[in-house]
Amino acid sequence: MKSKRSMRGIAVSGVAVMMLAGSLWAQSPPPAEAATGASPRPDQPQAVTREPTQAPAKPAPTPVPTPLPVPTPAKPAAASAFPATTRALPLSSAAPAIDAGQAAPASTGTALPTRASPVPSKVPAKTPVVADTDAAAIAVKAAPAKPAAANKPTQPVAAAAANANAPASFAPLPPPLPEAIADAVDPAPVAQATAVAGYPVETSLARDNEASSEILVEPGAVAPIPMLSAPDLEAYVDGLVPLAIARGGLAGAVVVVVRDGQVLLAKGYGYADVEKRKPMDAARTLVRPGSISKLFVWTAAMQLVEQGKLDLDADVNRYLDFKIRDYAGQPATMRQLMTHSAGFEESAKHLFAADESRLLPLDRYLKQVQPERVYAPGKVPAYSNYGAALAAYVVQRISKQAFDDYIEANVLVPLRMRQSSFRQPLPKGLAGDMAKSYSSADGAPIPFELVNPAPAGSLSATGLDMARFMIAQLDERGAGAATILQPHSLQTLHAAASRPIPGLDAMALGFFRRDTRGPVVIGHGGATEAFQSNLVLLPAHGLGLFVSADGPGSAGRALHRDLIKGVIQRYFPVRGAQQPTLPTARLHAEQLVGRYENSRASSSNFLAIARLLGSAKIGVNDDDTLSVSAFRTPDGRPKRWREVEPYVWREVGGDSLLAAKLVGNEVIAVSSDDVPAAMWLQPVPDWRSPGWMLPLLCLVLAVQALALLLWPVAALVRRHFQRPLVLAERDRRLRLLSFLGLIGNLVLVLLWLWIITRIDASVRMLDGALDPWIRVAQLLGLASMATAVVAVLNARAVWRSSPQRLRRVCAIAVAAACVAMVWYVLALRTLSWSLVY
Repeated sequence: MKSKRSMRGIAVSGVAVMMLAGSLWAQSPPPAEAATGASPRPDQPQAVTREPTQAPAKPAPTPVPTPLPVPTPAKPAAASAFPATTRALPLSSAAPAIDAGQAAPASTGTALPTRASPVPSKVPAKTPVVADTDAAAIAVKAAPAKPAAANKPTQPVAAAAANANAPASFAPLPPPLPEAIADAVDPAPVAQATAVAGYPVETSLARDNEASSEILVEPGAVAPIPMLSAPDLEAYVDGLVPLAIARGGLAGAVVVVVRDGQVLLAKGYGYADVEKRKPMDAARTLVRPGSISKLFVWTAAMQLVEQGKLDLDADVNRYLDFKIRDYAGQPATMRQLMTHSAGFEESAKHLFAADESRLLPLDRYLKQVQPERVYAPGKVPAYSNYGAALAAYVVQRISKQAFDDYIEANVLVPLRMRQSSFRQPLPKGLAGDMAKSYSSADGAPIPFELVNPAPAGSLSATGLDMARFMIAQLDERGAGAATILQPHSLQTLHAAASRPIPGLDAMALGFFRRDTRGPVVIGHGGATEAFQSNLVLLPAHGLGLFVSADGPGSAGRALHRDLIKGVIQRYFPVRGAQQPTLPTARLHAEQLVGRYENSRASSSNFLAIARLLGSAKIGVNDDDTLSVSAFRTPDGRPKRWREVEPYVWREVGGDSLLAAKLVGNEVIAVSSDDVPAAMWLQPVPDWRSPGWMLPLLCLVLAVQALALLLWPVAALVRRHFQRPLVLAERDRRLRLLSFLGLIGNLVLVLLWLWIITRIDASVRMLDGALDPWIRVAQLLGLASMATAVVAVLNARAVWRSSPQRLRRVCAIAVAAACVAMVWYVLALRTLSWSLVY
């Protein structure tokens, strides 16, 4: 759930709606990897820990939980403006401390340092390590442990470099609602791609087994690739995160990195409570991961599949106590819910509750706000919070347990996620550790956000608990002590389930998937009004990264974009092959020219206004490159794309891809791998194109406003010159009613603008508080039809009775404007008896 407060947020795609959400992906896989995939990696002992004061561990005959170590506290940095709490578990007990040759990034926070770079003086010094007081270990089931001295540090493996100009990972297109809504329960948001069906499901994700201790050097590169170790990683993150917090006005952030069943880094930066100067602690402080909550829903669903209780391809109505409406006789399935292709339009009503008294039970919420199904199932990706909540209700119905109870018993407790909960409000034992929610670090905190479709975005968790979840998801070989899914289920969950646009990324079963360049990366973003979060996994490398920032949305997104991109680029760089521009570049580019809208949008209610205000425009440049207004560089400029394959474009100066899906010669969708495959851009029908609707709307409003202004002015002029307007009684009434109708039309427009502005200012307005005003606006829309009839009759009367050409022209113009006003009332779906939106 993201919260961007601008009228542009009323516009396009969908983001993230509380959850949704660093430019990770950039370069193509190396030729060998692209052709054959990574080679399987044999099982190895994992989770070897370091106890600083103990001798190396002796081989153990049976696996045991591995507690997190308590390293020796380092001296706090007096000059640091941002407190940091660390919880790190090195890969090797012999891991060296940071030396002068292992540099953190330069003070600008943008350079990628080499191991030979000096440590900049502005980087905050290492802060004290906080002990794990609960003694709960992130444990893995491993072969008998070897002595610590015999363990080799994990080596860097070739992977993907990030595009420096790419937007945040899994960053959604401009949302279809105010972004405070669209990002609330997920980037979310969230994502684009193209048509589905026909793609084989991958059954496994291979692990790379490069176990050498060499420093790998990218061909043609000057600097060696740093080894991914806890000290080097911490130095890099320490150089980036505090600077991002200071520049962006963030209150604090949590960063967690895991690899091969171990926690490499778990650290808090800044403050969980600015007023009390309470530091952010990765082990204790709870944050709101937003739409990342959905990953728990999909995990629960796969548990029921394992038990034979759930069929992913059965009509979902089989498991419900109410009916989900069909689309042209086609039901929705759980697989379609997981790939966001069930065909639901955007749903915003009751997304958030203003207070605890307005929270709705899950079943009541789902029954009250069921959205229309506007797409054929399995054909169009359209990110849906409602769909995720519906999937959770299926879990609840099958298990005969409330979803909160089920997820605690079957996911949180087995993984020892003791500091996490979906419950709202939080249990008393956890509420005291919840980070305050800030829209800015120097402002007052906002209340704890209450989500009605709770499974889609209500999770509260610590960074260390999210590490446990990532380790469980990465355990595709079943080596972990805490197992929540069988290996084949994890592989099915993570594999490509649909590929909406050939040539772009696939959608896994609930996970966003990046698989067109570099190593396979899966994950999900999440955003609330205060927290911007991202979780990414590189299954082939056993790597997981979670980051959550508390503060302004744009700064939080920039932080996790730069951090995730930087980590992958630093430790897993890959050089993509250069491709020439095709000679068909202009011809194919011209086929795409036009207006597009996000598939994640509302179309049956007043939120369809977003489509009018937020369309994307595709144009051709003089050099035969494409520009798409929805895809921009971090400095706000539209990216330029050159065609490198038929209907596939690569970013000029970067590695992002853009592709189109065609049926015959007709373009039906466009998307980019800058965003996930949970939505796409589709052409706007000509009959409601913003290209003519917006200018005409401005003209219609101008004519009505001018008429209202000129009528009293004309009356004063006539009175001054003592030339009264002589009209028949019927004509006088028509004139008066037309004047009142114009007032009503302008009030109607202003009222809708006020409603949208209130929603944009606070997503809590979606809990029904504005319903009385929405009803008034709907009635005014009905009255606009009567106004149009009166204005036409008045124009007819003026034409018959007045010889003055100016009066006739003015009357006809007013009548035409009133008739056009009715068109907008109908086209924008503002005339409705329903209060479901």
